[in-house]
Amino acid sequence: MDYLEKQRRCRETVITPQAIHLRLVAARKSTGLNARQLASSAGITYSTFKTQEAAGSPSLKMLDFYWKAFQIDPNFIMGGDGARLPPDTFEAILEHLDDPAANTSEKEPE
Repeated sequence: MDYLEKQRRCRETVITPQAIHLRLVAARKSTGLNARQLASSAGITYSTFKTQEAAGSPSLKMLDFYWKAFQIDPNFIMGGDGARLPPDTFEAILEHLDDPAANTSEKEPE
């Protein structure tokens, strides 16, 4: 995977709630924990955790938790900048992000 594909997968500089939601889901999946476990560890309720993730609107507490517990930089979550992520963390997150430029819905020629 080249640098440009990594940027596309991270939706770098895209700050829409949908893009933030996708990065939050990828961050959660990369930890190997489920949402209930993460919410409990972060000290927030499960419903608050899921609401923030679904809305693409994480609280400062959630951003701080991801940073301190998993070294997932708030700049990545909010803007897709993976430059400050440890390489192993970055690769784990990329496994859970698709490339929006790849046309996966196109039918194969007959």
